[in-house]
Amino acid sequence: MPVTTHMDFFDALVRYETDLWNTAERELQRETGLGLGTLQALRVIVRHSPAARVNELSRDLGITIGAASKFVDRLERDGLAAREPHPDDRRSSLITLTQTGERARSEGEGALARSLERLVGDVDLAAATAVLGALQARLASSGEGAAA
Repeated sequence: MPVTTHMDFFDALVRYETDLWNTAERELQRETGLGLGTLQALRVIVRHSPAARVNELSRDLGITIGAASKFVDRLERDGLAAREPHPDDRRSSLITLTQTGERARSEGEGALARSLERLVGDVDLAAATAVLGALQARLASSGEGAAA
């Protein structure tokens, strides 16, 4: 069995993430018309409800404030989310899902779960998630990760 180097690990991880994303996105699009990025954004809004702001989208998705703001603009345009003035901070607004957005999130999560169940199979998800979480925490604590 060949010795695995850090580069071998990196190559395998990036290739798997890319292939998994592309396959899951194709299946999600086919079943719901929703993209993975949009589904992730809807999930972030729900996770931070009732006080979701552009900052939460930026941080949780690892994108700039400007990109997150434009993302919310598209969610609003598509009828998936709405902005309301923040009651305590006039420079900020709160983002909520519309009924259409909540339905899209729910249907998207169901479709993605079915896809991932088929794609991931009987892998120990708790163990795999723990390893990825530990690696993410290490990256964040080094000051290099998006969560830092």
